[in-house]
Amino acid sequence: MKGGVLLLVVFLLVAIPLTSSWGNCFEKPLLFLSLLKKGAYQEAYKMQDEKMQILLPQATLQKMWEDMKKDLGTLLSFETRTTTRKDGYLVTTILCRFERMTLLAQVALDEREKIAGLYFFPSTEKEYHPPPYADENQFTEKELVFGTPGWELPGTLTIPRGKGPFPALLLVHGSGPNDRDETIMGNKPFKDLAWGLATQGIAVFRYDKRTYVHGVRLSTSPELLQLTAEEEVIADALSALQLLRKQPEIDTERIFLLGHSLGGYLAPEIARRDGKLRGIILCAAPARALHQLIPEQMEYLFSLDGHLDTEELQKLEAARKAVEGINRRTFAATDIIPALGGYASYFYSLLNLNPTESARKLSLSILVTQGGRDYQVSKRDFTLWQEALANHPEASFRCYPVLNHLLFPGTGPSTPKEYEQPNHVDEQLLKDIASWIKKLTVTTK
Repeated sequence: MKGGVLLLVVFLLVAIPLTSSWGNCFEKPLLFLSLLKKGAYQEAYKMQDEKMQILLPQATLQKMWEDMKKDLGTLLSFETRTTTRKDGYLVTTILCRFERMTLLAQVALDEREKIAGLYFFPSTEKEYHPPPYADENQFTEKELVFGTPGWELPGTLTIPRGKGPFPALLLVHGSGPNDRDETIMGNKPFKDLAWGLATQGIAVFRYDKRTYVHGVRLSTSPELLQLTAEEEVIADALSALQLLRKQPEIDTERIFLLGHSLGGYLAPEIARRDGKLRGIILCAAPARALHQLIPEQMEYLFSLDGHLDTEELQKLEAARKAVEGINRRTFAATDIIPALGGYASYFYSLLNLNPTESARKLSLSILVTQGGRDYQVSKRDFTLWQEALANHPEASFRCYPVLNHLLFPGTGPSTPKEYEQPNHVDEQLLKDIASWIKKLTVTTK
């Protein structure tokens, strides 16, 4: 979506009865969406609590919804799915059918029945079918919980059958609030990787991201203003590696990390601070800070119809100016940057890192992979990795011409619509990752 402010994501919610003291728990969230649907933005704005009114003033709320309509078409219908209690809020999940995509909306109410959080994400109601290269008879799974006290996260360790201990791979997500499978509609790239690699004899740990599990708390407290890459990704990845080393099925000398997209950008820093990894894999990893990629992504998407209209040119210009402001650090840390969709403090935290320089100094094996059809992280970044690691003795590079950003094969220009189609992580990529890990683990034994 273009320009939307996404403020709430929830997971691991505990169901509550509909006869709670909150009254008719569906009424207010449905009314809020109804007001947005008919363009009654002032009335919808008044339904928000004080914090939401600051985060989503009427003009921003209107722009968010108008941008969603432009991208997704008219909201045709919506229906409630669940109502749950989390961190003192009542969270209703509503299935929203737009003309071109079906989304799930999560609307949080405080005790005064004011709107305290709002988040849209693609519906995952499509059934997941395992990839043909995954054999469920070849592995087992167990659930684990870990993390900083107060920010605990659940995850799944996929363990090959047979005699261990096994080499292991930690999966680190891309940007945004992702579940452990990196679910996009019915597609689950991280589940594909976990099941496919476990079939090949490699244990895999994947977990739900902090912004996914604790979205209500983050979106309704000052902690959101202080969220950086450290809290969103790095601290939890380091904690997950500690957890892996405590599992009896895992060979502690043969642990690897795979970072996808933003996870790849942060992987060198995670590896530097951990100090014990055997190797890292960078999949569709930007070599530049996230905000610097956004104008390129926007221009690509705007140009799919063959031309840029006035509104699109204005959005591009606003994004480029915002990027320049972040680069020069002209914004206050607490400033919201609408053109980039986040707080300045978050973008500054990424700008403070130098992943190519960090990777160059690592004395471990590095595999960099890139899809030739990836418009979110382009081959320009792949080239930057190649240049930075040209003299690294244990760096290797592989480009897959038909893969998109989700590591899925396809044809023609990649588009967001492509992500909705059922697909799986490319089998050749998975085999190459497995071979690379196995080759390294053999030499260490």
